Amino acid sequence: MNIPPDMHAHVVALTDAIIDAGQAGDDEAVRVHYAELARYCEATARSGRDHPFLWETLADFTGDDPTAIGFYLRALPLATAANAAGYAASICLALAERYSNLEELDAARDHALQADSYARATDDLPLRREISQFLLDHAPTTGGG
Repeated sequence: MNIPPDMHAHVVALTDAIIDAGQAGDDEAVRVHYAELARYCEATARSGRDHPFLWETLADFTGDDPTAIGFYLRALPLATAANAAGYAASICLALAERYSNLEELDAARDHALQADSYARATDDLPLRREISQFLLDHAPTTGGG
């Protein structure tokens, strides 16, 4: 799934500004650039150019797990509707990680399994390894012993 070049350039410029401000310790500039990214995502979606890249990126730069989950859940149907297995796998892995942070382990595992299913349709071996590692690291424990 291609990202329109103008969209990609604008989002990368904003995320670079967020990173630069964060590295400089300028929390206010981080907030300003993040808010600008959120506005851009909303405006672009309203204009009929919605894309999973927008919401996945916004979620990636969101520190609050429940808020990020909402953005990932907005990106996922866009990816699946476009048959973009790589996007869907990446989004589901991010959801698994965020749910794991919240200790919602069933939801984390369910999304990791979905990520694995989507990733099997791609040739993205690093992503497939990352998903497999998450599943190994978060395997249910048995009570024997």
